[in-house]
Amino acid sequence: MNMGKNNKTNANVPHKRGGVRLGCALMGMSLVLSGCEHLGQIDQEPGKTLKEQSMVSQVDRAPKPGSKSVDGAIDARNNFVQTPSQIGKVPTLTAMDNDGFDGPTSQKPKLGIKKVDAFVAPLVLPEFIDVVFGQMLKTPYVTGPEIASRKDVVQLRSSGEMDAKNFLDLVSSALEDYGVRIVAENGSYRILEDKALRSRIPQFIKSRARLRTPSDLRPVIQFVEMQAVSANSMSAFLYQAFGRQNDKIKITANVQENYITLAGLPADVDAALAVILEMDELRYAGTQVQRYTPRYWKAEELGRELKKALSVEGWQVTDNPLETRTIFIMPVKYSNDIFIFTHSGDALKRANTWVKELDRPINGGDSQQIYIYQVRNVDATLLAETANAVIDARDGNGGAGGARSRVERPLRDTQGSSGGIKENRALGGLRSGMFTVDPLGNRIVFSGSANDYEKLVSLLEQLDTPAPEVLIEVQIAEVTLTDNTSYGTEFFVDDLGNNSAQLTARSNGLGLGGSGLTVGVLSGNVDATLNAFATNRRVKLLSTPFLTARSGGSSEIQVGTDVPIITSQRAANNQSGTGATDILQNVAYRKTGVLLTIEPIIFSDNRI
Repeated sequence: MNMGKNNKTNANVPHKRGGVRLGCALMGMSLVLSGCEHLGQIDQEPGKTLKEQSMVSQVDRAPKPGSKSVDGAIDARNNFVQTPSQIGKVPTLTAMDNDGFDGPTSQKPKLGIKKVDAFVAPLVLPEFIDVVFGQMLKTPYVTGPEIASRKDVVQLRSSGEMDAKNFLDLVSSALEDYGVRIVAENGSYRILEDKALRSRIPQFIKSRARLRTPSDLRPVIQFVEMQAVSANSMSAFLYQAFGRQNDKIKITANVQENYITLAGLPADVDAALAVILEMDELRYAGTQVQRYTPRYWKAEELGRELKKALSVEGWQVTDNPLETRTIFIMPVKYSNDIFIFTHSGDALKRANTWVKELDRPINGGDSQQIYIYQVRNVDATLLAETANAVIDARDGNGGAGGARSRVERPLRDTQGSSGGIKENRALGGLRSGMFTVDPLGNRIVFSGSANDYEKLVSLLEQLDTPAPEVLIEVQIAEVTLTDNTSYGTEFFVDDLGNNSAQLTARSNGLGLGGSGLTVGVLSGNVDATLNAFATNRRVKLLSTPFLTARSGGSSEIQVGTDVPIITSQRAANNQSGTGATDILQNVAYRKTGVLLTIEPIIFSDNRI
């Protein structure tokens, strides 16, 4: 007999709960509040996406009235303004070249003693070597044929015992005075004269790095590429340091490739390389380049006058890239900027003083002039409308509607430029001109007096700030709540009762699966199996989109499709050839799926 729950034969009684599928959007928000830039603040790094800036945790805004930044903007003549720049400091080449490399090494033979009495009686050179290496240090050694004929007398004396390694260094240093070098090679020490060493096959190296372990005393030929100094200038430095008639090291300059070739023993080459690494440095290494954008001058004209003023005071200043002076002035015509390079803090401070003094409106500020303000962070048209609205509000002439009527859009439109200069009384009686917008260059042209522009430009600088932005990371996931529970019992009984009655039932009637818990009992003629299992599925992550929106703007994302829906239908006036009336249908597409729209507003205390 094959039984299941509720006395049903071959009964597989599954109990299923749920079957409900829920879609939910799990959203994690990370805020990127990009700030405004004002008076020396650094702009957002170019080339970086908003996602890469997502760790910024504050909103940089235009400074509030009464702050030091606003005071500096209102009275720009008394505070030198450094234009924001991504140039940073001039790199230092010496720090890059400090990492040396290990030269070719040969395994040094082991010394046969740890301590040695550092005293050697006067002996001729061959006997001195035999006593030191053979009897005292007890290490294998080989002498060259030229050493055996030497008659020099060597004596070595020191106070008491010393380490065998230190004693070997002392002997090596003493033998160098006799033109003899000790080389570890092939598990033994070789004692050779300098001439023999120089006649060996040289080792070629092409690098700027110094040898950290120059244990191999073969001659070295090293090619060193110059990075900041010309090969001719560097060779002149080396000749002054080592002499032109020096027989220990040979110095050759390759002017075309800007290389220096050093040839000699490793110690001599390393000494020359140390001089090269010290001298081959960038002209203004480690200095902060200062950038200044003139307000009333062209960069080239201000650069010439600044150079003249500093030269009269006695400073060494130049604008020629081929000359090396204390101060280098580089005007850039395209962006109307001036870059100042100098090692001296006093020189930079003095240059700032002169720039502040020179970049000011001329006397007689009531004369009409034309000024161009380069808008950096917002739309020039919106900036001009806002500035005009502020001026009109101070003058009592109306709001933003009147301001928009006075913004001339195309600078190159002859009609707009001919109607050019309109004057009004604003800002407490100051005379200001009309703002004309150049949309192609995103800049504002101001026509008015220098005194008026000097006061209005601080307003433009405070308004010319980027709007804060919000970055929201959305995680859209599908949560499936499905629980399956199945259980049942299956058994097989053979020879129930006496021999006259026999019942045979088919086993595996439940079709038991491989999951869950299965228990089998085998005893005599009884075969029973119990099976139970449960499954539960949770979360599936569908997508992780990012939404970016400026303060006051909106952003929207849709995860799904547009589904066509029939909105209306009617019978057409004509019929087809079969006599049937045509049906006209209007179809609209409705958005389905997960829809998310954000319209953030960022308040002054960084609340969203």
